[in-house]
Amino acid sequence: MNLEQITTFLQVYQIGSFQETANQMYLPQPTISHRITQLEKELGKSLLIRGKGRVRLTEEGKAFLPYARHILGSLQEGRNAVASVEQGSAGKLTIGCNNSFASCVMPEVLDTFMAEYPKVALKVQCYASPTLVRFLKQREIQLAITRYTSNDRGIVYRSVYSEPTDLIVSPAHPFAKRKKVDIEEILRETFITYQKDTQYRDLLDTTLNQIQLNYITKIETNNLGLIKHFIKQNAGVHLSGSLYMRNELAKKELVQVKIERNPFSPSQVFIAHLKDETHSLDQLFTRHFESQINSHLNKEQPILNGMSM
Repeated sequence: MNLEQITTFLQVYQIGSFQETANQMYLPQPTISHRITQLEKELGKSLLIRGKGRVRLTEEGKAFLPYARHILGSLQEGRNAVASVEQGSAGKLTIGCNNSFASCVMPEVLDTFMAEYPKVALKVQCYASPTLVRFLKQREIQLAITRYTSNDRGIVYRSVYSEPTDLIVSPAHPFAKRKKVDIEEILRETFITYQKDTQYRDLLDTTLNQIQLNYITKIETNNLGLIKHFIKQNAGVHLSGSLYMRNELAKKELVQVKIERNPFSPSQVFIAHLKDETHSLDQLFTRHFESQINSHLNKEQPILNGMSM
């Protein structure tokens, strides 16, 4: 039994004639007869009463009719579902990112995505970058949004955003009135940083060790909200881009100052996925994310041109 046979059976029943069905399907009449015969042979029963006048259903044909209609209806629904996913109008997408990104950036990106594609079901999981890599490989998430890459050849990283690292201070700090501050002068201040064994801290330590410079840590935490709080309290300085700080910068609760002789490489935002395993919905979200983060966020904070450390 195949779809051609079922389609032909329904056409013959609806039209009432083998010859007219052949004409409308642009097929020879023997082809139509052969398909019906093969279908009846597989079912072991006659489905159509041939003779003079209109072709009619046998009792077995009447019993088979709703199932034939259901089969073709389900096929069309399947085609529509595939088309919907390709167009981004339906489907399920599981995304991973860290907690800081989830609280500072993702709400606006997801709001605009869901408004444009309301039939897409979203699941967002928040973990550090090494865990996101593991979840990608275990196929627990489809896409990972991360600031750091790995050496895993099975994962593809697409850079969607980049920015320099700047100095972030309280409006009450003396540096807040300056356009630029030299890196050695900055390092004489006390620092508010992420704690050790984080990728942020590893990058900070590696960069400064390469140029044989040290810094003094006063407060360390793995919570971005606490980092912002202590900067506002003028308890120390912090090195970051503007993306995570953009709301506070816009409200003038924090101040961003350029670093003279900046030793830090531009930081980036990546969208990661398993090699050769992206689908239409993944690609659609990636394009939307890249567009939003590079246009909408920039409009809110003109100074913004990339991602933090």
